[in-house]
Amino acid sequence: MTGSRVKGQRSKVKLVTRRSLFVTIFIPLVFLVSPAYAQDPGKLVLTLDQCIKKAVEVSPEIGESRYDEEVYKSKKMQADSAGYPQIEIFALTGPSPKAKKEQISPTVNTSVGTTINGIFGSADATLIQPIYTFGKISSYREAAESGIKAARAGVGKKTSDIILRTKEIYYGLILARDMRNLVLEVKDELVESIKKAEKQIEVGSPWADEANLFKLRAFLGEVERNLNETEKGIATAKDALAVSMGLPRGTDFDIADTSLTPEGRVPEELQSYTRNAAELRSEFIQLKEGLNARNALVNAEKSNFYPHLFLGLKASVAGATNRDKVDNPYLYDFFNHSYGAAFMGLKWSIDFGITEGRVKEAQAEYYKLAEKKKFADEAIPFQVRKIYLDMEEAKKNIVETEKAYRNARKWLVVAVANFDLGIGDAKDIADAAVAYARMKADNLRSIYNHRMSFANILSATGMDIKEIKK
Repeated sequence: MTGSRVKGQRSKVKLVTRRSLFVTIFIPLVFLVSPAYAQDPGKLVLTLDQCIKKAVEVSPEIGESRYDEEVYKSKKMQADSAGYPQIEIFALTGPSPKAKKEQISPTVNTSVGTTINGIFGSADATLIQPIYTFGKISSYREAAESGIKAARAGVGKKTSDIILRTKEIYYGLILARDMRNLVLEVKDELVESIKKAEKQIEVGSPWADEANLFKLRAFLGEVERNLNETEKGIATAKDALAVSMGLPRGTDFDIADTSLTPEGRVPEELQSYTRNAAELRSEFIQLKEGLNARNALVNAEKSNFYPHLFLGLKASVAGATNRDKVDNPYLYDFFNHSYGAAFMGLKWSIDFGITEGRVKEAQAEYYKLAEKKKFADEAIPFQVRKIYLDMEEAKKNIVETEKAYRNARKWLVVAVANFDLGIGDAKDIADAAVAYARMKADNLRSIYNHRMSFANILSATGMDIKEIKK
């Protein structure tokens, strides 16, 4: 009898083990496969690349940065136009006092009364053509050109930020769903064990223990709390992704990926990433062009120490309804005249320290930016190295945590089997379930970290923008 009982128990252990193994394999498979078949054909399904494209297209941050470029284009237009002639026209009209030639010829009549019985009109035109400004116009033009390039790099920086943020939300949504699947898997094991414990108590099994049932139910409550948390995380991530893409509120959409997998692309060598950062990263381009612009502004301020040469042309014409015209170069009538003159001029402002102060201010701005570039030259390569090491660490952690959660899963299967046989405690199931959930969660986070490390290194080197332009 004893041998038969042992044999029966062994058969039961095998049956339980097979059933638990079936649950272990089948349930995750259902969560991975079912979305592909249950997908609503009318629902908008987006890949990561599509999400990034939409987010970049509608981003107000990128739109704002593009207007910075337009500002510098306008400044360049002003600098280019400063080399062209500048024409100023000034026109007047109003009442005119009466005047006749007889009042001054042959003698000047000094007792003429003022009679206003007419109107006059006048127009003055002045043309100024700069000849030489000691580099002022060319310096402003150079500063504006560098400003355009720096602003364009600023657009690239914002684009890179949007790409990285979209990847973070997208991968975060997948991680939250994987975590939910993990919690549901553990929940299924607990619910099954609770049913068995209730059955044992109901039939009066010799190894039935009501305390074990309470322990399992208590742990199930904790699992339910974690499930609620993952559901909230999924909803939040999905809403954030919709907002970043500018989708109308209530749009029914989903993402194409159903589970987190490690980054499949083979990373380049660290030296290659460091070199790309120096060549492609937007911040380096901004600093380089910013320094060029600051240097040009210093030269523009220095040009004010010297005179500016120019050519000019001035013409003036005026007429009145009640005044005779007097053609005498010694006599000038504001209300009735015409003349023109060409000239060369020199403008030189001597301000006893104001110009020198402006030059020093421009130099201080240049040196301040130069210090920032010096910091970037050291900090950005360090950032790239750190991200690269994070990526390597995440890759190793994926392997180790996978080993850990597989062993924890086996532990859980054995704990459930022992409990079914009456030789195990509910606490053993809870401990095994906690260990399995923690190890599996660590594995999922390692995969997420690997994905994000790869995304971060593309962002840190400027390669992410190069990718979306392909």
